[in-house]
Amino acid sequence: MPVSILKKITAYSPQIKRKGQNLTYSFFFAILSPVKRNDIVIGIIILAVLAGVIYFVRRPKQKVEELPGPTTEEKIENSFNLEIPEDVDKAELKDMSGGNASGIVTRKFESGRFTLTVLADLPDLTSGVYSVKISNDKGAASVGQMRIAKGGYLLDYSSGVNYSSYNKVTISVGDKVVLEGSF
Repeated sequence: MPVSILKKITAYSPQIKRKGQNLTYSFFFAILSPVKRNDIVIGIIILAVLAGVIYFVRRPKQKVEELPGPTTEEKIENSFNLEIPEDVDKAELKDMSGGNASGIVTRKFESGRFTLTVLADLPDLTSGVYSVKISNDKGAASVGQMRIAKGGYLLDYSSGVNYSSYNKVTISVGDKVVLEGSF
């Protein structure tokens, strides 16, 4: 060993000054001897970083929850700037054409009068009209064509015939079904 290292080692270990002392023991004693404050701080930082890495690698994966968006009814109410009454039967109309159209249909039979209201967010047509049909297992009835209203398309239908057993509602352009729903 160079003389400078031995001087440093003997400074930490007074036993080295004695003759016959084991230099290997003295060398390890010098390594284990008091450490500078900077070395302790660096060691703690390294341990903290290592613990952080281990924590982030092994932590359980958190599932990202999707926040529920507005319902179809809320979208239609906002689009048409109206409130759908609570005392009516309601059904949601789902897009059958692969687009993002949506709608709500309500019905009520009261005082011998059947009313059906269809509110839909549909794409504008270049040709043709949106036709509304109600049906059940025994038959079908065409109830009219939708008209453009503020916020989308609207159909208000009223009849003295009770169509309450007609549970399926279909909106189509020609033979192509656009929206469909059931009570």
